[in-house]
Amino acid sequence: MNKPISRRTVLAGTAAAAAALQAPWVRRASAAEFSGKELRVLTWSDATGQAAVRNILKPFEKKTGARIIADLTGTTSDMIAKIKASAARPQYDVVILSGFGANALVEADLLAKPNLTEIPNIERVAAKHQTGADGFGVGYFLWSDGLLYNTNAYASPPTSYGVLWDDANKDKIFVPQAKNLAAMELVIVATKLAGGDAFSDPEPGFKLLGELKDRLLTISTNPNQLADLFRSKSLNAGGVYSPLVVSKFIRDPGYNLSGTYDLEEGFFVDLQYMVAPKGHPGDSEVIHALYDFALDSKVQGTMAEEVWYGPVNQDAVLSDSARNNPNVPSPEVIKNRTVQVDSAYLASVREDWIKRYTNAVGG
Repeated sequence: MNKPISRRTVLAGTAAAAAALQAPWVRRASAAEFSGKELRVLTWSDATGQAAVRNILKPFEKKTGARIIADLTGTTSDMIAKIKASAARPQYDVVILSGFGANALVEADLLAKPNLTEIPNIERVAAKHQTGADGFGVGYFLWSDGLLYNTNAYASPPTSYGVLWDDANKDKIFVPQAKNLAAMELVIVATKLAGGDAFSDPEPGFKLLGELKDRLLTISTNPNQLADLFRSKSLNAGGVYSPLVVSKFIRDPGYNLSGTYDLEEGFFVDLQYMVAPKGHPGDSEVIHALYDFALDSKVQGTMAEEVWYGPVNQDAVLSDSARNNPNVPSPEVIKNRTVQVDSAYLASVREDWIKRYTNAVGG
């Protein structure tokens, strides 16, 4: 998971809804008024990028008449390199990437700011997820970190990270390595379980983490290793960790593996963004229309169900199967369970917390 330190308001009232329905883009889309116009979009080559092509780019192309050329690449770092390399003569119109990538491009002064008035669906997004990267990024989806658990050990998803301290799970849990951002998230969780606040005094959390030292099976974030340990029933639970990383194993019942975000202590999110490079060759109206389409409630629901992203549209339409899947954070869970993290503060205490975490649990 990539974040800067290492790695919104719901549409309320019929008047606002009517305004969104009357937005000029809706008329253009239905009339295919973007026919002959072209956008080049850069994003990941993994399952999330491929899903974006199927559920966002191709349907937008069909609906509006615009031609969308998708360039899929391996990592956010690759995207940063491509945008920097083409800065003198921009080639891309939209880039879909993680938070640290958007911030890196802002620092390099390579992005154009969006006009939010041209994105009606932004009103359906909670304010904290509408924009980021100094206002240059439009919120896209949420990458989420929560708890993994063994479906043989738990008939229903655990409701607290407190299961890591259960006697029944002694020698059957894992935690992330000290240098992983998830370790800092676990410090926040442990401090909350201890009745404190990690942003004012994390000591109670480190003390509680110390109780895990002789109860761990492993300190790891390796998805293949962890999946095998769940399959062999050697692990009952672990975290903080993203179910997205092990989604292919979760989909195979033989691994006895699932994840959950509906936890009393909350879960952690990293907002992914849509950005436009400064000097982009494509039409700005089409770019904003694509932003708006990606934030459509049905599109958000489809993407969430397919790749288990957290939808930012609080009216996202999820099927019953998606709502019953603990690996898909629903709009309600996102609204009520998201932990607000001060990234600047975490960056300032990172080295200290790494040392204290290592002393507490190892890793």
